[in-house]
Amino acid sequence: MKISVAWTFAVLTTLCFANTAIGQTKERAKLMEDAKKEGKVMVYVSSNASDARALESAFEKKYPFVNMEFYSSGKDALLTRYMLEARTGANLADVYQSSVFPIMNLAEKGLLARYFSPERDGYIEALRDKDGYWHATYLNAVTMAYNSRMLKPDEVPNGYPELLQPKWKGKMGFVLSHTEWYFAMLQWMGEEKGRQYMEALSKQNIQSRIGSSLMNQLMMAGEFPLLISQYPTGVEELKKTGAPIDWVPMDPWFVYPIGIAVTAKNSHPAAARLYVDFILSEEGQTSLRQLSRIPARKDVLPNPPRLMQGRKLFVIKPASSAIYNKYNGEMLRYFR
Repeated sequence: MKISVAWTFAVLTTLCFANTAIGQTKERAKLMEDAKKEGKVMVYVSSNASDARALESAFEKKYPFVNMEFYSSGKDALLTRYMLEARTGANLADVYQSSVFPIMNLAEKGLLARYFSPERDGYIEALRDKDGYWHATYLNAVTMAYNSRMLKPDEVPNGYPELLQPKWKGKMGFVLSHTEWYFAMLQWMGEEKGRQYMEALSKQNIQSRIGSSLMNQLMMAGEFPLLISQYPTGVEELKKTGAPIDWVPMDPWFVYPIGIAVTAKNSHPAAARLYVDFILSEEGQTSLRQLSRIPARKDVLPNPPRLMQGRKLFVIKPASSAIYNKYNGEMLRYFR
């Protein structure tokens, strides 16, 4: 009896996939068994405590045998605390979740473990580290925002070059902690042209303060009509209260990842991986959408969808701590 090559190939392929699926199932069962024995995961997170509590509730509902604990703080304070603990050998954190820039700092210092989550196929390449040190959990977009009582939609700039026009002098605010926006502009325009632009922009009598919420409040109070850089998700939350604020759908649409990583030295390695898998899963990403975040996963749209739908994404490339500090210093010299 003759057996066709195509039939043989089909059988072998089916067997290969079946063996792979069985292997993955066994690995998953082993991970859950080990996590159950550990019974705890400690997450260091730079988001607010209310978000962390909501994710704690969602995770523990799915995995009641693992108690999630968390410590939340701003990204700079969180990094300082973790680095101090690493130097003293405390090793309290199992999972680290923050902006991709401090996460790059930790990766450089050998403080993160490689972990290729089975959920990583749900993410574009720019939102997952090729070496497995981090995956994106959600995205922060940075765009212009404006006081909708002071400006009509057709009066708002359509692009960043317009900010150099004389009519905007003394009418703009800038959040001094938005180093990621400075990165985006120099990566998009090129370093030489980008710095020339920043030099010109810095002469526009811009009001600069630290704090996104503070700058929103000042703008809505009428101190200035336009913010150069702001998070549209925060603007959406204020709009729900009837506040006179809106955001501009810029092209390109600057985004940077909030990453998640397993720490190199931890007490609960299996529970840490289980938590990362949950956050990266469709279920975990849906939980983040309910917290008014922009999910990083391809198949989970934010609310409202226009925060991503129809946008031409420009993913800000992560950089070493040395380059980050250099760019941050430049930005402060221009706008402080």
